[in-house]
Amino acid sequence: MSDTLYLGWTTCHGHDVAERLASDLVERKLVACVQIESIQSIYRFEDELKNESELRLSLKFTEKNLHAVESYIHANHPYDLPEWVVIKIDHASAKYLQWAKG
Repeated sequence: MSDTLYLGWTTCHGHDVAERLASDLVERKLVACVQIESIQSIYRFEDELKNESELRLSLKFTEKNLHAVESYIHANHPYDLPEWVVIKIDHASAKYLQWAKG
């Protein structure tokens, strides 16, 4: 169970929010790392077309923290409906996986 690595994504506005979420998740040892990237998002929300600059947070974490990370995102994210999408990583190098497990 704890040998499974996951990759989760969420988005937000502003580097201060992204860095706060990322730092807090790493400090709490819920994730191994968070990468922050600038992206452009085009989507429909509340029947309105949106075109916005956002930051995507890519989170790497093990299965034992899967539910804790999701709970953290929903409790601490500033969006009413934050993106939270997770995939299971099919393969990661043994050394990287060992590092990610902490």
